[in-house]
Amino acid sequence: MALGYKSQLYLQEFKGGGGNFVDSDSLAASYDSDRPHVFEGVLDRIYTSEVRFSSKPLTNMLKTAGNVMEIDTDYYRWYLQGAEYQTFRSMENLEASNATPGINQTEFRLKLDVDYLVPSDVLQGENNEYALRVQSYPEQDGNGYIYMVKLVTDNPLEYFPNDLLDEGREFLKNWTVVANEMNTEYGSGQWGQYFQLESQIGFFAEEFKMTDKAMRNADRLAIKLVHKDKSLTNFMVMGEADMNERYYMGIEAALTYGKKSNSLSKEGYQIKTGPGLRQMLKDGNVEYFNSSLTEQRLKDFLLNIFFARNNESQRKITLMTGTYGAIMFHEMLANSASGFLTVDTHFIRNSPDKVANHLSYGAQFTHYYGPEGIEVDLIKNPLYDDLRYQRRTHPQYPNIPIDSWRMTVLDFSPNGNSKSNIMMLKEKDTFNYGYVPGRVGPSGKPIQGGQAISKEGACNWFIQGSAGLWIKDVSRTGELIFDYDG
Repeated sequence: MALGYKSQLYLQEFKGGGGNFVDSDSLAASYDSDRPHVFEGVLDRIYTSEVRFSSKPLTNMLKTAGNVMEIDTDYYRWYLQGAEYQTFRSMENLEASNATPGINQTEFRLKLDVDYLVPSDVLQGENNEYALRVQSYPEQDGNGYIYMVKLVTDNPLEYFPNDLLDEGREFLKNWTVVANEMNTEYGSGQWGQYFQLESQIGFFAEEFKMTDKAMRNADRLAIKLVHKDKSLTNFMVMGEADMNERYYMGIEAALTYGKKSNSLSKEGYQIKTGPGLRQMLKDGNVEYFNSSLTEQRLKDFLLNIFFARNNESQRKITLMTGTYGAIMFHEMLANSASGFLTVDTHFIRNSPDKVANHLSYGAQFTHYYGPEGIEVDLIKNPLYDDLRYQRRTHPQYPNIPIDSWRMTVLDFSPNGNSKSNIMMLKEKDTFNYGYVPGRVGPSGKPIQGGQAISKEGACNWFIQGSAGLWIKDVSRTGELIFDYDG
């Protein structure tokens, strides 16, 4: 009970803060569905968008866009392409005592971490004013390979800046230089980098046991579940709706806050949990801020993610935040828009009461078009405002979670052969639901001559399934995390 006390109507059978107490068949019948896979689809629609409970924007965005995929196992692997060109790193500055390496077109030593460069390859360091031609095949030296190189220049006074040879400095092959007659040298090939990644999905289950006496008295409770044109007053239907709400709400929370883990049940079977959005985004682009967000900072943050990567037609992102993040987003754009002289018909308009001399004022920015094809669509996530999930509050506003200002950047645009860069995964044939009758069946009537699974004076309902979040390229996501240090 959220209020910290028990109501006079509190039944002993419900203690512990929740449970399942409705016949799955009854709820399935209420929504004209009697097959598990159809029923799950019905529940997905109901419990992610339009019922009385909290909305679930993450799962709702994925399901309504069709970004759900079934897989055959509870783990998955994928390949991710890295840089299209390989870069090489200096392992040691062998010319540390030489203030002018390469002066007067002399050769000098370059120690790199790769062994496949050949004479004729031309390298550039971290200053593209200087080009180095590889003059020799590599010789191994400890943890690296030594090449003889020389500057590509006719200026005898030019030399390579010594600090660009320091350990950790990067080099890139850009072209080749060969003889113009009877050439025998050819440049080395370069291939893009690929990574094989692995993750896993988690399993979820809810149940509730309702005793025979509680079921006999269920009709006394006047509770309605309203969905579209249907008004359902059966208390057990209401209970099953609550069971499914907790099931899907648990998936939403796990896909947001879950962490990858592996353990064993008491019977020795694997218990797996998949990584949630927060854990995955730690590998993305993360920045902290403790003051009002400006358009320039948001613009810089997003350009840093997409610069020289996605083309301008694939830079539409979803910015997920809480109530105060949405207000901050609005104030940020309102401040920028205040510098323009416009004839405004959006902030000042006729009042809804239709009185001729009454005006209304106000509107809220929820969309932003930035430079270079960047487009931001703001959505609000109730989890970011919920003190059940966000226990750290703003020091000046103890009733407001600090994450109400948090801004999560999600890129749902296509990625390779994937419809979306972010997908929900489920293991095939893991969704199931039903009931286990004791001396009473799901209708609440005692079993008289029929089959009972147990002699217990109760009926038990259950729902179980799997779900996981797959972000193919996490570098296309990020978070602006408000961390007030008052």
